[in-house]
Amino acid sequence: MNEQEINEYVRSIVSDNSTKNQAINSFKIAMLNFDLELFLGTYEQLESRRNFRQIFTDVFIPLLKEIGLLWQTDTISPAHEHFVTNLIKQKLLLNIEKLQYSKPTKKEKAFILFLPENEIHELGLLYINYEILLHGYKAIYLGPSIPLDSLPNMLTFHENTVFVSYFTIKPEKDQISKYVQSFNEMICKERECEFWMLGKQIMHISKSSAPNHRYFDSISALLTEL
Repeated sequence: MNEQEINEYVRSIVSDNSTKNQAINSFKIAMLNFDLELFLGTYEQLESRRNFRQIFTDVFIPLLKEIGLLWQTDTISPAHEHFVTNLIKQKLLLNIEKLQYSKPTKKEKAFILFLPENEIHELGLLYINYEILLHGYKAIYLGPSIPLDSLPNMLTFHENTVFVSYFTIKPEKDQISKYVQSFNEMICKERECEFWMLGKQIMHISKSSAPNHRYFDSISALLTEL
């Protein structure tokens, strides 16, 4: 790059960072004041300049991390957190629905996404569902609090099935290794299937040598496998 190109590039970076920071601050103000109009207006401004993937990774993920810290320090109430996370969830669902109208272009495997019983934190899994569809795969999203004994029948939908789950608070650390073992015994007994796992609870799993188990420390790590 020549000097002029470098200066223009630097200005674009500064402008982009400024826009992201302004959006995050606006979303936080909207959360604190339960201001739906401010949330929607801020989102519309972002949407005019970015695709949904960029909005989610560059703005919503940093926002959710800040909200988590604010919640842990009693700066905000659960009502504030639920207000803004439900609005983010709405945007996720709208963008997922747009992709669902397109037929899968990759037929070699299908994904079954679920959360274990009593696990209700689904934003991460919903975003993974969005990315799987965006990559052209078939995805069946079952949602939160799914009993293991309801999963074996899901193997009939595709010859190569990948189950994906996100362990945020459940199963508890003294139960999670047993849960993973039960998954294998109940679901993968008759036919081999893959099990991809994320979430902070996976650190408590006694990592087995089962070839069908995959552990990911982040959503971005999982996405590299799609």
